[in-house]
Amino acid sequence: MIHTIYHTTHGKVVQNDKDNCFYLQYKGNEYRMAVCALIAFKSKLDQLNIEEMLLSDTSLNSIEIIPLCNKERLLVLTLDEIIEMKDLIPGTLVMLELNSIVQQRIVRALV
Repeated sequence: MIHTIYHTTHGKVVQNDKDNCFYLQYKGNEYRMAVCALIAFKSKLDQLNIEEMLLSDTSLNSIEIIPLCNKERLLVLTLDEIIEMKDLIPGTLVMLELNSIVQQRIVRALV
């Protein structure tokens, strides 16, 4: 079964129970990730300084190349796409954490 965890205007992260993995679907592309890869991707996004990119005069700072955890694929993101990813990936992780908390509470309530 496939569940949408979190979505933005151009992307979403879905969980595939059968494969026990997540898929980042963004602008027509799909990237398979384990939860550790999502966390590593968030860490890379956290290192990007949006403010510095916005204030920079050079065109080199308008895109970023981010290798994914498996190093088989990479994302080339514009500033707008980086801003959206900085919502999509942390939002996904928050929803996963929230789901875990809810499940723990349900188990405690049943015991």
